[in-house]
Amino acid sequence: MIAKRRPRARRGALLLETAISALMLMIAMALAAKVTASLAAERRAWDRRGVAAVEAANVLERVAARPFDSLAVGPVEGVSLSPAASGALPGAELTAEVADDPAGDLPARRVAVRIRWRNRAGEWDAPVRLVTWIHRRKEAS
Repeated sequence: MIAKRRPRARRGALLLETAISALMLMIAMALAAKVTASLAAERRAWDRRGVAAVEAANVLERVAARPFDSLAVGPVEGVSLSPAASGALPGAELTAEVADDPAGDLPARRVAVRIRWRNRAGEWDAPVRLVTWIHRRKEAS
């Protein structure tokens, strides 16, 4: 006579497997949430940098459009951030400065614009700097 084997009792095995899979799912969800939050913060930082670059380009264009003789060496007066840039860049500071550029045949002035702002930690983020040179135009004959 052949003896029948009785299956081994697996009491609680399904419960243990379910608990382990639930734990693995929670770990995966926590990692996904952390990565998503990190990517969102990085995206906000890049958006702020883009706003600062556009604002610096606008300020530089406004200053460069002034007549050569009205650009005195030193800080540029009458420039400020737009309301949109002030709202998008927390604690933003704008500096624009004119300096003489002695190199070259024609008189020239170097115009530099810098915008900096504070990040989420309250520290200064890397500033956006733009520079251009303005030359005195020759009179037409």
